Amino acid sequence: MPRVENKGDELTVDLTEKEIKQIQDLLKRPPSLTEWGMFDVMHSEHCSYKSSRPKLKTFENAEENYDYVLAGPGEDAGVIDIGDGYCLAFRIESHNHPSAIEPYHGAATGIGGIIRDILCMGVRPIALLDPLRFGPLKNNPHSQWLFKYVVKGIADYGNCTGIPTIGGEVEFDKSFENNCLVNVACIGLGTIEDFKHAPSRAYNPGDYIVLMGGSTGRDGIHGVTFASRTLTEMSEADRPAVQIGDPFTKKMIIEATIEAIKTGYVRGLKDLGGGGLSCALSELTGDGGTGALVDMSKIFTREPGMNSFEIMLSESQERMAFIVKPEGLETVLEVFRKYETPHAVIGRTDDSKVLKIRDGEKLVVNLPATALSDAPTIIREEKRPDYLDNLLNQNTPEPSLELEDIINQLLASENICSKEWVYRQYDHEVGVRSVVKCGEGDSGLLRIIGTNKFIAASVGCNSKHCYLDPYEGAKSALVEVCGNVIASGAKPMAMVNCCNFGNPEKPVSYWYFSKAVDGMNDFCRTLRIPIVGGNVSLYNEDEVSNTAIKPAPVIMIVGIVEGQENIITLPFKQDGNYILLVGETKKELGGSEYHSVVYGLEGGVPPKIEEEEIKATWELLEQLYISKIVKANHDVNRGGFMVTISEMCFKNNLGAVLDLSEIKPKDIRDDQFLFSESGGRFILEIDPDDYVEVERLATIKKVYVQKIGVLSSNPQIIVKGLKTKDITINLNKLKKSYQSTIPKLMET
Repeated sequence: MPRVENKGDELTVDLTEKEIKQIQDLLKRPPSLTEWGMFDVMHSEHCSYKSSRPKLKTFENAEENYDYVLAGPGEDAGVIDIGDGYCLAFRIESHNHPSAIEPYHGAATGIGGIIRDILCMGVRPIALLDPLRFGPLKNNPHSQWLFKYVVKGIADYGNCTGIPTIGGEVEFDKSFENNCLVNVACIGLGTIEDFKHAPSRAYNPGDYIVLMGGSTGRDGIHGVTFASRTLTEMSEADRPAVQIGDPFTKKMIIEATIEAIKTGYVRGLKDLGGGGLSCALSELTGDGGTGALVDMSKIFTREPGMNSFEIMLSESQERMAFIVKPEGLETVLEVFRKYETPHAVIGRTDDSKVLKIRDGEKLVVNLPATALSDAPTIIREEKRPDYLDNLLNQNTPEPSLELEDIINQLLASENICSKEWVYRQYDHEVGVRSVVKCGEGDSGLLRIIGTNKFIAASVGCNSKHCYLDPYEGAKSALVEVCGNVIASGAKPMAMVNCCNFGNPEKPVSYWYFSKAVDGMNDFCRTLRIPIVGGNVSLYNEDEVSNTAIKPAPVIMIVGIVEGQENIITLPFKQDGNYILLVGETKKELGGSEYHSVVYGLEGGVPPKIEEEEIKATWELLEQLYISKIVKANHDVNRGGFMVTISEMCFKNNLGAVLDLSEIKPKDIRDDQFLFSESGGRFILEIDPDDYVEVERLATIKKVYVQKIGVLSSNPQIIVKGLKTKDITINLNKLKKSYQSTIPKLMET
């Protein structure tokens, strides 16, 4: 990494030689060391998105093209109008690098940061979701340690703030062994009036700058530059880059911030996350079209003797920066006193368009405000990896195990088994909004108190599919997560994403990112789902082994259910009811759990998504919901529809008798049919009397729907009509395998 100098002192920076020259040419003088540090932070990949911005700009303008989108990409969170005077804010981010070094504090402060983003939109955070990725747990103490303390960090922080964790996912793969992924999502709820009162970016000269919340310490210094390198480049000295959270302070900050905004005197608001004061002050002034003079002596610090470099680059948690109208300063400060949240007036805005920071009599920062907030972009090279053809040409071997043994192995596998060990640690019912317990629905569901309206939300991605085909894999992720929301009775309204990829400087890693963005973009344009925000986490790569994580464009979808009577849950309800398979099953086993668990294969042809088929299926389900026909619904994804049916049987201990003789294509093997992961499929439970109507509607929509079985009070799954032989599986045995995997692994 290059070194820069100022008056004999040196600093190592992540800036390129070209960036260093551009900065010197812009200022026409050598920057101070504090200024160099601020440029280093603000031009890092984590803050500037310099590699990803050119590609992300291809997303359509959600605010222009969807009248219910109130805030889109570029804001602290996306915001949509959900009707009846309410709005929903939501965002997803990553805290991958810190969590790989300090899993407890890394995960906890990831939660803290995403909560602050929601607060900046003027609404109350009401729910959290956590998509996570680790190396395999079996015989792997390092992965077990990361898994244990990431989950504990999320649980402790979320539980202490009183915000329920209502959903998430966990994926295990060897590519995440040294680069675990900790993505965190938050939902906020408010009225349209709350959002209208939210701080804008239009400030006036003479407004006050108020710092509120936790004190500034030395923890988290260079956190964003640390997150803009591969973990292999880091040393023990990088551990201070991991911030320490304080959920009890955060609870007070939430209440104080919401009440301060309601006064109408807060003109601007920025959380101090990545980049700390450097980011908050430069974005507030640069985006607000103003300048500012800040007195560093007013900033309350946790440790004695902190210099300007440390103060400006610290990423200490639980801090917010407010721009306050002069006439309302005392009113806002009185709110902070009421909640006993530390605060200080640290400066005022002016019309200079220059950010000036004074340390006593010395001016340590004197920069054009936009110089920091408007970093240059880089056009990266893309290259499809040479190894893909060999992977895609892998065929599914002939089964060497009995089908019932394969089903048992799949249900006991780390990626499919019950995640109760995780969600039992979360208080997912605090706040009395949760209406479906974890494990009983395909998405989290929250009531909007005082209405008969419910919020559905889900997150997810299948990185094995994305590894084989990032374009189709990203679309498959959207189909799966939208399917989770639809299976709960909701209609998808908007999407945010968290793009987790390798080193963008490597053409292969950037190709994966680029193609995944194309897939998300094309699918969302066709299905009319606005993309209202997101986050990019790059450099998730091991330089020693020269391996990147499997690409993980994690999707978050929110939707609305109108009326509690329209909520659908996944457990089967009544013996004698019909089991229907919606959607066509194809020989698409590439990246499947069947390939991975049974054969140790990573290749094969992954599922391909046809948008018009998906659209027709969703429209059919909407008609069935209107007709009150669906008793239970569960989307088909990992492991195929046999896994889906098994999961639906467990809760109420109902068995199933399946007859596949009339529906299984003749050119497909039994294992290919049972364990295919073709996208966009659902398993439904309906009353037998409604089957004729389902067939009629399916014919109109041209959607493949077949009766494949009947529910039984006998706790067995019986499968008839296979080419090989009929199989009978004991449900209690399956359930035991499904529930015991993670507890056993975490005991070792």
